[in-house]
Amino acid sequence: MIKIIGFCVMACFGTLTMFAQTTFTKTQTIALPLPNGNAPYNIASGLIDNDLFPDIVISTTIGNTVYWLKNDGTGSFTLQSTPIGLLNNAGGVAIADINNDGTNDIVSTSYDDGKLVWFSNDGLGNFGSEQIISNAISGPGQVYTRTIDNNNTLDVAVSAYSGNEVIWFSNDGAGNFGPKNIINNTIPSPGAFAMRDIDDDGDIDSVIGNAVGFGVPNDCRIEVFYNDGNGNFTADTNIVSLNTKDYIFSIMAEDVDDDSSLDILVTDLTGNASWFKRTEIAPGTATYTETIITTSIANPACLDLRDLDNDTFKDFVLTSATSGAGNDIVWFKNDGLGGFGPENLIDNTQSQAYTITFADFENDGDLDISTIAYNDDSVSVFNNQLMTLSDLENSVVDVTIYPNPTGQLLYFKGLTSDAKISIVDISGKILISQFVRHDSALDISFLEQGTYFIKFQNSDHVYKFIKK
Repeated sequence: MIKIIGFCVMACFGTLTMFAQTTFTKTQTIALPLPNGNAPYNIASGLIDNDLFPDIVISTTIGNTVYWLKNDGTGSFTLQSTPIGLLNNAGGVAIADINNDGTNDIVSTSYDDGKLVWFSNDGLGNFGSEQIISNAISGPGQVYTRTIDNNNTLDVAVSAYSGNEVIWFSNDGAGNFGPKNIINNTIPSPGAFAMRDIDDDGDIDSVIGNAVGFGVPNDCRIEVFYNDGNGNFTADTNIVSLNTKDYIFSIMAEDVDDDSSLDILVTDLTGNASWFKRTEIAPGTATYTETIITTSIANPACLDLRDLDNDTFKDFVLTSATSGAGNDIVWFKNDGLGGFGPENLIDNTQSQAYTITFADFENDGDLDISTIAYNDDSVSVFNNQLMTLSDLENSVVDVTIYPNPTGQLLYFKGLTSDAKISIVDISGKILISQFVRHDSALDISFLEQGTYFIKFQNSDHVYKFIKK
């Protein structure tokens, strides 16, 4: 029997700051081939073939497959015929550079076989055979890649639904993993969880919920666990919520009210979507105050905060787990004053749009959306029709950057006018976005060693460089 565990993984490429109004248009629906494409459940976006156009990765539960879809740079996707891997009841997916070779790999789970694995990418979207992180996890589900023990390597955390624990594995930087470490093993049937620096002390903490009804067993919980910096976790002395949520589907940690403190966002399948304001009293102790989000969606799935209209304020986005008629993706505009406007419809054409990902798929400076449709065996792409103020057009034909590699300064040869550029890391995160003078160097001394990209606004030109 297929066990559907509630969790939501959101991946996002950064976008530039502009001020505008926005609507969304479905530009593509990609039907997945059966039987391998049956019941897609998780989705993520990131750089797969290093052309700086964010691609899409999905897992299918009944189809037992992990696929990737290539972006041609215009936001049009092609399903790759060769799967990343075959996993019985494929679950969570994460995109990250596991072996520190400058290209993104894929982490995923097999719920039925109790496996957590990763697939090495050659940088062109060709993947090797699965490499086992662990094959002794009882019901693995959602996965995160984070630096958990502060050794500058990406570790992997996973929820174990049947094992009643959330655990993590330390990476030596080359893709070799140690034994399991426990984040928590007191919350029964954990599904959704988040990994963020919740107490702002420089290390990655966790907030965990469980996928049970609050009546059976009578222990439906959301709790925060603080990392001591070495991967040892201690529970907040106060819980976020106890026996008020029924089958928690997704959890995120985001700053909802723009007070520079992370709050807790939650959905459960009885129709509730809400956020808990976190107020720290002392290290290891906080209080949590709930605000309900009124929505037309009867069974909320994923809830997240993203700046959809480029006004610098993060908006609420909500998807639906409903299989019948009704709205599937909606958003609520942040008014910048700590409140949110009425519900706006993005789509009502899918069936069980469980999980969602955000990226600038079209390279036009705003966040687009892609979702899976579990019952439809498909992936949908929605273009953000943001009407922006005009930006300075950049002439970047025949521009070269030098020296490369470099430790301090980058120069632009052939740039005839000032230009707006973004520096993007290997995960797709925009680190800075600024204007550069055509006759001056760009200081990149603040960057850590690694591989980066320079993206020119209003241009398809992308340049790769190495910070040494």
